[in-house]
Amino acid sequence: MNADAYPPDPVVVPRQLPFPPPWLVGREKETAVLTDTLNLRADPASVVVVEGPGGVGKTTLALHWAHQHLDRFPDGQLYTDLGGFDRPSDSPSTVSVLHSFLGAFGVAPAALPSDERSAAALYRSVLAGKRALIVLDNAADLTQVAPLLPGSHSCALLVTSRTNMAGLRLRGATSLRLDALSKREARDLLAHQVGKGRVLDEPEAADVLLAYSAGLPLAVSLLAARSASRPGLPLSVTADELRGSDGHLDTFDAGDGSADLRTVLSWSYRGLGIDEAGGFRLLGLLPLPEFDEAAVASLLALGASRTTALLRSLDLKSLLRQHSPKRYRMHDLVHRYAGELAERLDPTAELVSARRRMVDFYLHTALHADRSLYPHRSRPDPPVPEIGVKALEFAGETAALGWFAAEHRTLLAMQRLAAAEDLPTRVWWFARVLDTYQHRQGLIHDNVETSRLGVDAAQHLGSPVMSVLAQRQLGRACTRAGELDEALKWLTRALATASGDEEQAHTHHDLARVHARRADRENSLRHAEQALELYRRAGNQVGEAHALNAVARHYADLGDHERAHRYATIALSLHERHDNGSGMAVTLDNLGSIARDAGHPQEAERSYLQALELSLRQDNVFFAAEVSEHLAEAQFSHGRLGEAARYFKRTYELYVAQHRLPDAERIRGRLAGLSF
Repeated sequence: MNADAYPPDPVVVPRQLPFPPPWLVGREKETAVLTDTLNLRADPASVVVVEGPGGVGKTTLALHWAHQHLDRFPDGQLYTDLGGFDRPSDSPSTVSVLHSFLGAFGVAPAALPSDERSAAALYRSVLAGKRALIVLDNAADLTQVAPLLPGSHSCALLVTSRTNMAGLRLRGATSLRLDALSKREARDLLAHQVGKGRVLDEPEAADVLLAYSAGLPLAVSLLAARSASRPGLPLSVTADELRGSDGHLDTFDAGDGSADLRTVLSWSYRGLGIDEAGGFRLLGLLPLPEFDEAAVASLLALGASRTTALLRSLDLKSLLRQHSPKRYRMHDLVHRYAGELAERLDPTAELVSARRRMVDFYLHTALHADRSLYPHRSRPDPPVPEIGVKALEFAGETAALGWFAAEHRTLLAMQRLAAAEDLPTRVWWFARVLDTYQHRQGLIHDNVETSRLGVDAAQHLGSPVMSVLAQRQLGRACTRAGELDEALKWLTRALATASGDEEQAHTHHDLARVHARRADRENSLRHAEQALELYRRAGNQVGEAHALNAVARHYADLGDHERAHRYATIALSLHERHDNGSGMAVTLDNLGSIARDAGHPQEAERSYLQALELSLRQDNVFFAAEVSEHLAEAQFSHGRLGEAARYFKRTYELYVAQHRLPDAERIRGRLAGLSF
């Protein structure tokens, strides 16, 4: 059978596109790609597949573009919803779609072939030479799309799908993957739907709506519909409902049964295999929607190859996205949906085991990373990890710092999770392994909070050794935060129960520092000298070097620069012998101050520059800010105002980045006072 046997009505021009969306927010880049690619003057005419998770706006983009370019397709526009991710009963058969398209061009019912192959052949014949657009919405896979491909270069095909259509790309298709809207775009969409005035009048409430919807257009629209249905009530009512439910998915419901987010997401979940579905659910246990492949392997107790395969499969189905090597991100609401499914469908014992594997992966990986940053730190034996945990190890300090930077927020959440799961030993260890990184990065508030949790965990465990270590750490954190009375309280408690020369030496050293901050030179020197004696007795040369440097600082304050320089030089030699970079930086900074006070500005500047270089190389921005300030002051005193201004500016930026606002304000005053 061919098209000539039953010629279609030449007058019939199908216009099957649904009603156009009232607006399209953002998507300028994607729209431009559609405009350039679906150009019938191109040879050959192109196929574009728009991919992305449910609710991201694929259909909106496709229909908006199609209606804006009707003139390109004077011979008709065909449209069908393939129902690839709807209820199975709602998905049309390929033959019924072909019959619908052929009928749209006037092919008589009696001429419609009953088998798919013949119907597809007739479909291609009818389209031959026509300038037409075919929109295939909500396709599940290539098997749905392949029979509907036109056979003519004069036609253009636009497909939307939640899955990665690699097969279409092999046939020359262009793929567009949609992500969530930016904050500005999401705000514009909300303003379109509830009215610009309401958004401008209640910016804080609008921010809450946008934060919980996380840029997913469907989520924004559902919250807008919820608000628009109550025009007499402020947006803050919806915002309060969101906060009260902590963004529970029940809130994302149009309210009239027409649309809700959970149902839309469930259509993707129903398409998963058993192993995929189980893995997807447990990903919802991760505290944040961004994660590393190795973390997933431990969470699921899977080998590396099976983990990679699972994540790749979920990526192909737009349930997560790989944004860098071995790192993935789920949309916040997809992540929340996964966690909701896990709590509802998975046995409690399995969830407990998965959470503990997750906690132990992050803890033991952080242990390895902390060891790279501070190899000289003494450590008690850590807890044995759960079976199935494969912690990462690091080749050096740079790799460890990179991991800490990527995972710091997750580590904070893991410590809180360990507390909620009644794992006090893990809580204590999280506090300990985070200390060095938080100190170096100037994460002062986080350092105090994690250290407090460590003290609470040690008290819960009733361990004197763990209590002393935790109290000392909290005392150091409070010292950095400027909470000197609180610091003195915790360090005094630690000294009262510290056992052994080394533990007492550490505590005296920390007490010397807090007394120095309090300008109590007598007590500061007393504790520093006690620390020095105890470190020497314990044979701890790194500790001895730190104590020597502290004593040198006191002699410098007393004006004995020669003795101060001698002590600090010995300290530097010991740090160099043990390759202790952080100790070298602190001692070089001290040598710079000693030289400055002794009237040797060039020697001071050399030492400061070396200290600054070492600190930055270690990514110790907390100390780098202080050294930069010391260097700027030395240059100012030497009359080098231009260079001083440059380093004051750098110091100001470092303090602001670390939220050390009183320090930043002090430096801003110094900059304002400079004149040239």
